[in-house]
Amino acid sequence: MIPVNKTAAAPALSHLVHASACRNPAFARHAGVPRFSLRRSLALQLLVGAMLAFAVLAVYSTLAPWLGAWRACPPALAVLAAGALAALRRQRRQAAFLEIGADSLSAWSHDGVRLAAGRIAGASQCGGWLLALVVETGARRTTLLIAADSVSRETFRLLAVRARSAAGH
Repeated sequence: MIPVNKTAAAPALSHLVHASACRNPAFARHAGVPRFSLRRSLALQLLVGAMLAFAVLAVYSTLAPWLGAWRACPPALAVLAAGALAALRRQRRQAAFLEIGADSLSAWSHDGVRLAAGRIAGASQCGGWLLALVVETGARRTTLLIAADSVSRETFRLLAVRARSAAGH
């Protein structure tokens, strides 16, 4: 007969779930590490929408002289559909939470999936509105884009300073 554990307490999750396999940020949260919540960036959404509109117009204006106005619409609409699906997929995989420690960074999506974890290997700042962080875990590198309108001004400045200092700039 198999023995049954009759204790009312739940087992500790620390030995059952490894932090990298964890899909819920509450389980893998490090004590004392500040967590920043990210909003969806209106500037990046408008930029992606404008680029998608330019791509659709480019396909239409290229095909319309040869195929005619009506026959150029289906390929242009196909480009619009493919671009919209790619933009929605990217938006769902965008980081929702960041945890920045003294020597590490982890990013979590809205679904609770950890997108990146490791040390900051590089950083680039484009003016005062976009920050690109390169997170390195072993041989794998992941780039995170953080727009200034997705966090508060103080948080963006703190992220930029910590990223530059961690990357050795």
